[in-house]
Amino acid sequence: MSPARAIPVVAILAAASVSAQLDDRVYVVLPRDAIPAIDNPTFEPAASAAALADEEIVLGLVGEREQRAYSTWQLDRHEIVNDIFEGTPIAVTWCPLCGTGIVYERALDGRLLSFGVSGMLYRDGLVMYDRQTDSLWTHVDGLAIRGPLAGRRLQLVPALHATWKQWRTLYPDSTVMRKRGEFRTPYESYNRNPSEIGILGRRNPDARLPPKERILGVRAGDSEMAFPLAAVRDARLVQARVGDQPVVVVAPGRNLPVIVFDRRVDGTPLDFTLAETADHQPVLRDTASGTTWSLADGRGLEGPKAETRLLRATTLPAFWFGWRSYFPRTGLWLPDPDGRP
Repeated sequence: MSPARAIPVVAILAAASVSAQLDDRVYVVLPRDAIPAIDNPTFEPAASAAALADEEIVLGLVGEREQRAYSTWQLDRHEIVNDIFEGTPIAVTWCPLCGTGIVYERALDGRLLSFGVSGMLYRDGLVMYDRQTDSLWTHVDGLAIRGPLAGRRLQLVPALHATWKQWRTLYPDSTVMRKRGEFRTPYESYNRNPSEIGILGRRNPDARLPPKERILGVRAGDSEMAFPLAAVRDARLVQARVGDQPVVVVAPGRNLPVIVFDRRVDGTPLDFTLAETADHQPVLRDTASGTTWSLADGRGLEGPKAETRLLRATTLPAFWFGWRSYFPRTGLWLPDPDGRP
């Protein structure tokens, strides 16, 4: 991986003010590859990684044999990592303007794709290009909007969104992408300014939430639902349905990530409560069988369904305006006025 060639936020803002409009949707902001994707990432043990701050946001992958994290502060300067995780070629993608982090499979119809940063924006979101066909892809929904692969969609890979402290607490034996170049985010002032919504002069498309409220979006088939992170943390456990998929959204504590599982086991939806192990570690317990379930990997720990696994739901973090701009028909979970989750 080459050292980061950071593009200052002020430079992006200046470029956007004079950008050329390609059509009604896509804008040129920077030259292609001015923000360089990472193609050969290296990793180090989480226990010895000294370059990450506790509050730093990471995107995490949890596999059968490995857990791996990617710093979004580093991705602020790269936006895409072409990688392989447990044998599956993946693209870890991040748009700092929309606050969206999504992981996609890079194989499509037997062809292996690798992605770069086009320098374009669509609804203030990153537009990627693949180096094999030169097709353009929208980052938030994985759709090819131009080129030989137009109309095709990339396969989502479930990923976790957490602060570095939360991730390290749940996955102390994981690895993290090794940092190069600047360690801090160049978007700190943008992230803290509630009135700065992207760079294309957009307005809040839905006043039910503030435009830069951080949400966790869940996608299931053609359905989407947004869960405001602050409200979920207050509720601690939320059971909901996204389209045909019943989900449980778990926020066990401030020092642990928000985790979303499909509630179905053998086709039957289960109801869950939060519980604790004998050594005071949070777990899920299903009310039907009394089985306890690991938050780290969804594995049944004790009870009739021990060793069965809950599947992770497909989630992505976002600012509300970024999520709502791409998914105008999204559902929005809000706490019950009587305080019930």
